[in-house]
Amino acid sequence: MVLGSANIAEGLRGYMTKYDCSSADLNPIGGINKSDIKSFLNYFGKEYNLPVLNKVAGAQPTAELRPHDGKAETT
Repeated sequence: MVLGSANIAEGLRGYMTKYDCSSADLNPIGGINKSDIKSFLNYFGKEYNLPVLNKVAGAQPTAELRPHDGKAETT
């Protein structure tokens, strides 16, 4: 079984490649937009004292990263 991580915005915009997120058997956040996911993570991180959820919500997007002097840099 393959677990996908695409959100609804990616599906609506067609931001997928063949055999990428679109080929997952199960996509738990496929019908949710990014801002709702971040709100959910921040709320539960604070409510249940799980700072890792707030860290995930605040993480920088990693799509289209290119190496630059050994560091990732967005374009």
